[in-house]
Amino acid sequence: MKNLYKIAGLLGLILLFSCEAAEELIPTLGNEITGIRIMLPNGTNTDFTVTPDENNNIHLEVDGSRKTDVTKIRMSVSVPNNAIVESSVPLGEYMDFSKPVIISVTGADGAKKTYTITLDVIPSAISTKELWKKTGSELGFAPHNNGAIGISGNYIVVHDRARFSYFNISDGAKVGDMSWEGIDWQNLGFKMPLHMTTDDAGNIASCNAATAAGQEIHMFWWRGVTAKPELLFKYVLENMPGAQLGRKIYVRGDLTKHAFVYLAVSNNNTILRWEVKDGKVVSETPKKINFDIDYTMGVQAKVVPVEFGENTNYFINRFVNGQAQVAITYMDGVTNTAIYKSEHHIQDVFHQWLGGGHAFDYADMNGARYIFLIEQNGYNWMREIFSLRAMMKDPSSIKDITSLIHTRVWEDWLYYPLDPALGANGNATGEVKVRVAPDGNSSTVAFLCTNGGVIVWDVNLE
Repeated sequence: MKNLYKIAGLLGLILLFSCEAAEELIPTLGNEITGIRIMLPNGTNTDFTVTPDENNNIHLEVDGSRKTDVTKIRMSVSVPNNAIVESSVPLGEYMDFSKPVIISVTGADGAKKTYTITLDVIPSAISTKELWKKTGSELGFAPHNNGAIGISGNYIVVHDRARFSYFNISDGAKVGDMSWEGIDWQNLGFKMPLHMTTDDAGNIASCNAATAAGQEIHMFWWRGVTAKPELLFKYVLENMPGAQLGRKIYVRGDLTKHAFVYLAVSNNNTILRWEVKDGKVVSETPKKINFDIDYTMGVQAKVVPVEFGENTNYFINRFVNGQAQVAITYMDGVTNTAIYKSEHHIQDVFHQWLGGGHAFDYADMNGARYIFLIEQNGYNWMREIFSLRAMMKDPSSIKDITSLIHTRVWEDWLYYPLDPALGANGNATGEVKVRVAPDGNSSTVAFLCTNGGVIVWDVNLE
């Protein structure tokens, strides 16, 4: 009996101390979503740490196929314990992300917050198909005369210092030469065009060059390959050390509606930009943009804006000792300083780099972002693709330029060397033009190498 009393006493003490040690369970307050997992129909999971904006909007991007069925996406969220998530479709079941998904989170204190979640599936792969390639001789090139290429309607437009010709985009068959009626370049200091380009709508623009201060350029434009040229503006090159103008032209927008014309000044870190509305310049005097970079642009200075807008970000080419290099330089359109600047090509990583790199164009295909570039020297050229989405989203995540290479084929210069009938391309000139399809799922990419020829690709998101 005494032993029973002792046992009972010990049990009592245990219960007493257990009650004293117990803590009250306090729910975690709050109704914030801090994490989201997206599950694609193919079983791929992507986890996000999220910070909603001031309107409780959350935008997500995942890598996937453009054929992903966005009506069959599953989602889970991280919220404080004791919080209640309300959604028209329960979490973990198929949700339709072809439109914003709205969910509410109610915290333990009863406070409720509603979130709007949007999702973009960004294609992570592209395929390239060669439509055609022709040598300079087959296209009627004259030695050292062909320096630019454009895309207008169903035609590839090829620059020559004495004429602009257009060819079927499907097979490269020549259709005709564009009108130069009324163009007065022969009366100016430098009497010929060294470049030509097309805008986002297929209108064509070109000017004669200015190779010294005081020389005047006259910029003309065409409303398609069969139109007559119209004068857009005149400009006298001001006195800047080594300045030249007209070596590279870029137009973003539609010249018949609203566009910006960009001329990068050779041997200077300066861009001249004209705004155009309804086929007329807003002012003959351009906006002068001086950018800050740790090198001086060379003769083939080029700027490629990433989208339409007055202060859009842009890409420029890199020079070392006046020579163009293979590099990616991404600039802030407001501060005109570098957001990201790769080193120029890393020698011996791919056993051989040709150099070059001033001939390139940028494409945004439904969020998949690429630069198509010609790597070249005086004797050979290659086509390359750089994938830029990761860099543009988080520049600090990129280790070096090789992290951006999508396509660079070893010994590709052997596939399309210069035309032996035209000789070496001592200035290493050429150009690339990209036209993105209206649905954003494909692009036409045209490459031209002076004294080499033309190659045209059909590029598709997969």
